[in-house]
Amino acid sequence: MRADRDGTGQAHEHAEIRSTALAATPRAPSAPRAKPSKPYADFPLFPHATRRWAKKIGGRFEFFGPWDDPYGALDRYLARRDGLFLAAARGRSPTARGHGRHGATVGAAPPQGPSNPSPSRAGTRGEQAGPAPARPHVTAFGGLGTDGGDDAITVRDLVNRFLTAKRRKVDAGEMGLRSFGDYHGACARLVKVLGAGSDLRTLSTADFARLRADIASTKGPVALTNELGRVRSVFKYALDAGHVDRPIRFGPEFSPPPRKAMREARRGRGLRMFEPDEIVKLVEMAAPQMRAMVLLGVNAGFGNSDLASLHRSAVDLKTGVIDFPRPKTGIARRAILWPETIDALRAVMGTAAGAPKDLVFRTPRGHALVRADAPKQTGTTVSVVRDAVAVAFGKLTKAAGLTQPGRGFYALRHTFRTIADELSDRRAIDRIMGHEDSKDISNHYVERVADERLRTVADHVRTRVFGASLTM
Repeated sequence: MRADRDGTGQAHEHAEIRSTALAATPRAPSAPRAKPSKPYADFPLFPHATRRWAKKIGGRFEFFGPWDDPYGALDRYLARRDGLFLAAARGRSPTARGHGRHGATVGAAPPQGPSNPSPSRAGTRGEQAGPAPARPHVTAFGGLGTDGGDDAITVRDLVNRFLTAKRRKVDAGEMGLRSFGDYHGACARLVKVLGAGSDLRTLSTADFARLRADIASTKGPVALTNELGRVRSVFKYALDAGHVDRPIRFGPEFSPPPRKAMREARRGRGLRMFEPDEIVKLVEMAAPQMRAMVLLGVNAGFGNSDLASLHRSAVDLKTGVIDFPRPKTGIARRAILWPETIDALRAVMGTAAGAPKDLVFRTPRGHALVRADAPKQTGTTVSVVRDAVAVAFGKLTKAAGLTQPGRGFYALRHTFRTIADELSDRRAIDRIMGHEDSKDISNHYVERVADERLRTVADHVRTRVFGASLTM
């Protein structure tokens, strides 16, 4: 990933997916030297004799940077493209020579020397050297733009604009990096299967049938359904943003698997919960931090990201209460803690109060338990999601002989809900889990649920899971 900075000095990261072959840049210039090849087939610029990447627009050559920086030149082209084509269509000169529509100098002068005279001496239109303007798009798949002008929008164009919109949501705190990574993966598959340079207007139902088959070859029924939804979101964005003038026709084959297949898949992987004797074994074998996390999972229905975001200020060990909205949805959540959970948390948190925003749980190196790391320069993913909860819990279940496909830490949340549902107080259960039925109008009027009701649920789950067998 590369980081650009705005006028305030704030870093903005832009996701990039390029294979090693595509990302490779030409060697340092030497004389004599042959013109370089385009980085990929439909790269919109060509290598000009002045050792710069260029494009002829409206009868004029426009230059965007030296041969050695094809992707920098591409970014500068993207920043100026709309203005240049609009000016050419209106029959007048583009913006001031050497400047883009944002007022920043964009043409990087080629290296000077005997074998490479300055552009003005070579009889070409001179341009001022200077920093490139900030990139307006996530250029994750080789950049925007085609040789077809503004009338054509390609698959690459669409996914880069779509990811740019999603990245803005991440920056605004409206979307998590894990979700962004899922969308990025779906976009990478679109580019791979449909073709980066394919015009959206030429996509057929056969193309989407081929895409669905590719997804189904690597994902089960549930994951397939989710991925199809992401693909539809990409093309809905195309319609909403005005990139296409009519809805994309996916065809009859581009549909989720039948409910029967979904049910069979769930049955095939077994129950996603732990039995009482299994939970007791996990608690007894767990190290102090993992013990507290396991107890929170089955006591309060906490998931991986919940644990990773839990602040000290949300935990009151004196009253035995956690009041902590779910990071995923922001829905209010309140849980009454068992004595065993309080003791386990006290062992982790210690007696020092700490700063209110300090996290309760961290990795041995001080990182958040669930985080998204930037990929390496040559990586092929937008971010690497590291889930220390899943890793540590996997080691625990393996040591306990309880490993089962599809049954990770989140199965503790399933366990809590399954047992709690034996009671009839659904509103209290939902408040503990951070659930809310948006169609239930009463949610707009009920401001709180009494702690006595929450305690009844907690006591019921504790009795069913541990009974009198737990010794701490």
